[in-house]
Amino acid sequence: MKKELHIIVGCADARDLSQVQLDVIAQKIEEYRQNGIEIFYQNIRTAGSFITDNVYEHIKLAILEFQKMHVFEGDDVSFYIHIQTHGQLTEDSSKEYIGHIFQMKIQDGSPLNCGMLNATGVSVEIEQMIIENQLQYNSPHGPKKIHNDNDIRSLLRDIYAYDGYLAGDWIRSIDFLQTHPRRQKARLENLAKNDPDLHRLHIKITAGFLDYSIHALVRLDSGIPHAPWWDDVQMEIRNRISKGIQTLSGQTEKQKPLAGLICMPDPNATSRSLAAEFYLKRKGIAHEGYLPNTIFNMTGSTFDIPFRPFGPYEIAGYFYAVRHLGLTDQMVMGHDKAQTSRILLKIKNDPIMNLITAHFRVNLIAINQVDIVAK
Repeated sequence: MKKELHIIVGCADARDLSQVQLDVIAQKIEEYRQNGIEIFYQNIRTAGSFITDNVYEHIKLAILEFQKMHVFEGDDVSFYIHIQTHGQLTEDSSKEYIGHIFQMKIQDGSPLNCGMLNATGVSVEIEQMIIENQLQYNSPHGPKKIHNDNDIRSLLRDIYAYDGYLAGDWIRSIDFLQTHPRRQKARLENLAKNDPDLHRLHIKITAGFLDYSIHALVRLDSGIPHAPWWDDVQMEIRNRISKGIQTLSGQTEKQKPLAGLICMPDPNATSRSLAAEFYLKRKGIAHEGYLPNTIFNMTGSTFDIPFRPFGPYEIAGYFYAVRHLGLTDQMVMGHDKAQTSRILLKIKNDPIMNLITAHFRVNLIAINQVDIVAK
């Protein structure tokens, strides 16, 4: 049987998902199934869509787990990864599906642009919080307390296996929004090429820019490689938008979600839309379908590994969501109670994530898909 795994590497931005996208994905999965191709997809959401070593591990683990669960003798299997960032193009930019960098300009100062254009500024604030709170943590050499910049560098070495500085180094801004997805595509290609677990899989990687002002994706890679299911999804979204779909209005507004969500990348195991429905019901907010600008979502395949620290842009995204978006309600969602407990333990075991949670008095709301579906 023909099978395809599609992994979307997108931003944690709350406007990055809508009911229209969910409906089209479901429709195209069914159409391809009827034509003998079984589609699987996962969402890896991290601030800025950076392909860090940590995000690469998310991707790799998702691919390995997929092989263990879904690949059998005689299967014809293909792997696709779709990297996308988001923002607003100027009116005189090309909005065609296959775009060229030189035909695209970013609207300066637009609230629709990715917040990680200012990631370095966020990282400076994180350093300030760490030093002012004199963060304490258990290192391989015993308990330590942070007093200065050099102590932060020791923290990165001791816990995150990174030899360098935090602000502007471990966490740094996107330099140019149009070229960012292509740069991450090239990095991912090089990492996979030199990985004995992945290099023989001939993974196809696309790079795109989601223009919130037109609710549509622009591919930045000349349409190469060909990705039929992904392209069909995007063209159908464009088709529906052209017919006046109104449920995407929140995508053109300043990011102002209601809550955060930390969960796993497989939407069949931990559904962002189910989490949103749970939260809206809890708050007594009427709704119909999943609306963009509702949930700021971070996902990762290693989020349920308690002693593995978070990555730089997961930490930056969490800080940004809590500090700048005011999302002190953060849902933590596993497939079942045990997985949710492991994610919570991971947050507690990560010194910076734990400090953010305590410093801003974050309300971690433990939920799981099994219980939500049962209700």
